[in-house]
Amino acid sequence: MKLIDLTHTLETGMLVFPGDKPPSFNKVLTHQKDGTQVTAMSLETHNGTHIDCPLHFIENGKSTDTASPETFFGTAIMIDCREFGAGEEITVSHIKKAEIGWAGVSWVLIYTGWYENWGTKKYFDQYPVLSLEAAKFICEKKILGIGLDVISIDAINSTDYPVHNLVLGKGVFVLENLTNLELIDQDVFQIAAFPLKIKNGDGSPVRAVAILD
Repeated sequence: MKLIDLTHTLETGMLVFPGDKPPSFNKVLTHQKDGTQVTAMSLETHNGTHIDCPLHFIENGKSTDTASPETFFGTAIMIDCREFGAGEEITVSHIKKAEIGWAGVSWVLIYTGWYENWGTKKYFDQYPVLSLEAAKFICEKKILGIGLDVISIDAINSTDYPVHNLVLGKGVFVLENLTNLELIDQDVFQIAAFPLKIKNGDGSPVRAVAILD
């Protein structure tokens, strides 16, 4: 078994989605002064590699505390979408022609390669996005979640967030800001991305991991 870390590191002042507040981590106790280390954290639920729960857009939708743990662990497949460039929509025809089997699949990862721009302003520019039709097709496969290596499942300049509303409205979870997808060399694998169990949590940073045979 091999574990692939799909998670970006959270750190003070990191670049975040426009309008969000960057996280901060401040030591309240230190080894030098106190003989131990304790850190105070200030962060938003959608900082870094994180899960979007249906509650993020859907009133009374599933949250981090009402979703079962099984939601965040399961069989995954990855679709290579690197042929789509900045601002392009990933088409439903591309998803359909992917030579994959859907039986038993819980999570679908969309691999664009855009995470190579992490830590730069370009990361928040016109990244590739799923078309509404492609997202609908994937959700019809009765999956639990969709993961992506971009900041959002909607375009950066979206104001009505149609893909979020479609996907989360169907009770499907969204995992954003993945990394290291090029290290996954299996067609089918396991994924784990457990959130903090926050009361009425609309989302949470996660430690996302691919589990390979």
